[in-house]
Amino acid sequence: MEMHALQAFISGQIGLEQISVKELVDLAKQQDSLQPTERDLLEKALDLILIYYLKQAQAYL
Repeated sequence: MEMHALQAFISGQIGLEQISVKELVDLAKQQDSLQPTERDLLEKALDLILIYYLKQAQAYL
């Protein structure tokens, strides 16, 4: 996954369904080799995904 895809997701230009969770996991595994700005983008994207799923779970409770 390229960083511009993460930026587009964070800014709302693309939806969650266009993000590959497998690629996010692969990126997270290599986070030590990422630049600080790339790590920040990854962290923000993961935060948004977690928030999305937590809101869905909360709706079922």
